[in-house]
Amino acid sequence: MRHHIYMKYFSIIHRFSIIFHIRKLKAFHLSGHQMGYISCICNHPGTSQEQMASYLGLNKGAVAKGIRPLLKEGYVRRVQNEKDRRAYRLYPTEKSRELYAAAEAASEEFFQILTKGMSAEESEIFQSLLSRACDNVVEAAGEDRRKLTHPGHGAGECGCSHPADVQEFVDSMTQKGEI
Repeated sequence: MRHHIYMKYFSIIHRFSIIFHIRKLKAFHLSGHQMGYISCICNHPGTSQEQMASYLGLNKGAVAKGIRPLLKEGYVRRVQNEKDRRAYRLYPTEKSRELYAAAEAASEEFFQILTKGMSAEESEIFQSLLSRACDNVVEAAGEDRRKLTHPGHGAGECGCSHPADVQEFVDSMTQKGEI
């Protein structure tokens, strides 16, 4: 059973990461998956919804649904593409840049917690090993990797957290007063 202990560790790190980031970004009133959209738009201003869907491994409908509240709340600005009037380019607003900066600071703080007590060399090795492990998993998944990120796949088809699962977890933590 020693070989399966990684699941326990990944689960603890993942859950604490969610709690930590929710606490740090509570003032922005966004869900975790929306941060992925903000990050993509801030890193790639002018990206299209189609490009974002490809980058995030989602379908275009999920992206359209996900950015709708960001547009409404003023985090994203949508500009019609001059070459294709049916397409839109997405740009960050000052509000999303503030959020992105806060999220980057929170991520750096979380990484410091994660690597506390490690030397600089150990921290680099840790990052390298995590990256290699991730690459190995994606490679092993092959064509099935789409099932890992595609919304609407059946329950139990993968070990990833579904948005509903994460929301239930967050709700339960809020009720307990832990966040």
